[in-house]
This record gives sequence, structure tokens and C-alpha cells, in this order.
Amino acid sequence: MKKILLFLLLLIPTVVNADVKVLTHLIDAEIEIAGALKVKETIIIEGDTKVFSRNLNYKMIDEVWNKQDLNFKSSPIYNGYSLENIKVSAFKTNGEIDFNHEVKSFFNELDPTKKSTNFYTKVNNKLGTNVNINYDTSKNEKTAYYIEYLITNVIVAHNDINELNFTFNNLNYNAANTLIRVIIPYPTDSDLFNVWLHGPSNGELNYLINENKEKVGIISSFPKINSNVNVRLTLPKEQVGIDIYLNKTKTDALNKIKQVENSRLDRQNFNNKSLKVIKYVVIILSIIYVISSPSLYKYYSKSLSIVYLLLGAIITGFNFIFKFNIIYVYLILFAPLIIILIRKLHKK
Repeated sequence: MKKILLFLLLLIPTVVNADVKVLTHLIDAEIEIAGALKVKETIIIEGDTKVFSRNLNYKMIDEVWNKQDLNFKSSPIYNGYSLENIKVSAFKTNGEIDFNHEVKSFFNELDPTKKSTNFYTKVNNKLGTNVNINYDTSKNEKTAYYIEYLITNVIVAHNDINELNFTFNNLNYNAANTLIRVIIPYPTDSDLFNVWLHGPSNGELNYLINENKEKVGIISSFPKINSNVNVRLTLPKEQVGIDIYLNKTKTDALNKIKQVENSRLDRQNFNNKSLKVIKYVVIILSIIYVISSPSLYKYYSKSLSIVYLLLGAIITGFNFIFKFNIIYVYLILFAPLIIILIRKLHKK
């Protein structure tokens, strides 16, 4: 019985009080006319830590495009060429920082060559660079980490359009609010400007519009994000005027990209509907499980109690695996345990 109880307790998720809480993660990206992506990230934390790490990527997969094969779902053609011009800073803040603040106006850039109290180190990996920022923080203060970098040659040039298909990886801070803004080189009202966003289902996407009703970019927001976000844009050819070093295809790509994205959307809608059905099934089975628990008292046997507890573990397991995390579902396990306990007390 102790082993079964321990197994059931392991299925119930626990909340760990972390010393550091990430409040805001701002990612401000701007497409340059030569096909690079200039990115400025500001991460605001509250808590005490000596080192903060951010794993930056300029590739999505560790492969090199062979200049021939083209897959509009996933391909090394969409990798950037390199990660350049990394600049890092850290400073105390009241937390009131948004895209309209010019962070660089009030920070001192950290020097990776001077390993004193405040500095940072870089470690290259297959997809990019891991930046470790050494900066003393305190429990009751807010600290902002600022990282600026350039992803070179990340735009892909097709016959009919230019395309950005980039994934911001390692967004696993569980930040209270993550905002991603992407600015295009010039305002446009062209039908060739299209946007697709892939990330958690709780994300929100909006276009940025200027006073002339033209689109200048997008902004997306995610609460409590703990996964990657893929941003895909198609742009008119004139948006990127210098394409000498870009990956190029001899394909009219827009319709093919739309087919891929529509297929993804259909699949996502199907998955969302399936998850809703599974969620309702879990809730209904939980109710039946609790209602039928008293029968365990009447027809009690050791084998029956084990089977019954395993059924409860399966129900709560589905609740955990599919991330419904309905707390009341986890509590159903107490119903048969209470019945078994009452029966044992009466037996005495």
C-alpha cells in the first residue's frame, strides 16, 4: 500500500518556490535591408542569483543547406549564417521597461574580457551561443538583463517573395509576460506581406499599423511561456534590397508556403478539438470514479483496491500528460484511499 501511495503522489505536480522569478521577456527584432535580423532582448527578473544564462540561436537545425533540396515545413535553408555583434548589459530597474524605452541610453556594456564582479562569458554551441551573465542581484530588487545581437543572412529570397522563417528557441523561463515584436524594413499594404506564428495556444498576435494604415510589423504576447516561438513572414521583394549573400531559390514560393501553413492550421484545429474531447472525457471519468468509490467498501478485496487505484492513476496521468492540470482531478485519488482507510478502521 505504501508503494502504491508513493506512486500516486509522484503523479501530482508540485510547485517549487524558486529564488528567481522572470517577470518580463521582451524580444525586439528588426529585419534589415540586407537580410539580417537585429535582435534586442530585455529580461527582467526579481530575486537573488549570481549568474543568468540565455541560450541564443541563429540556426533552427544543425544542418547545412545543399543548395538543392527545399522543404517548406523545415529546412536548413532557414538557418541564419552567423551570430554577430553580441552586446550585453545588466542593471537595476523598477520593472517599467517596454519597447518604447531606449535601454541603451542608461546602461553600461559589460566586458567579457574583464572577469571582475560584473561580466559575461560566451560558449558557442551547434545552434548558436550560450551567454552567461555574472551580475549580483538581491532578493528584493528587480534586475534587467539586456542582450543585443545580429543574425546574419536569415532572410530567404524566392522568385516572388522574400521570407523570414525563424524560431526563437530556449524561451523556457516561464516568464509572466513574453512579448515578441518584429519590424519590417518599410511600411507596406501589399498582399504579399503575410504572417504565421507558431507557439503556445495562449499567444496573441497583432499587426503594427502606422498613421497611413500601412503595416510596419507584428507584435505577439505570451503569458507563462515555456516553449519555442516560430515567426514566419513573407515580404515583397523590394523590402530586402541587398540579397547578395542570402539563400536563394528559383521557386514561386508564396502559394506553397500558404499550403503548408493552412495544413498546419487544419491539423492544429483538429488537435485542439481532440484535446477538448479528451478533457471532457477525463472530467466525466473523474466524476464517475468518485461516485463509484463507495462500492469499493461493499465489494472490497485487495486486488480490486489495487485495480481501482491504478484506474485513478491513469485518469490523473492523462490530466498531467495533456497538461490540463485540473487540480480537482488529482484529488479523486483520495476518494478510494479514504474508503479503504474507513474500512480498515471499522475492521479494527
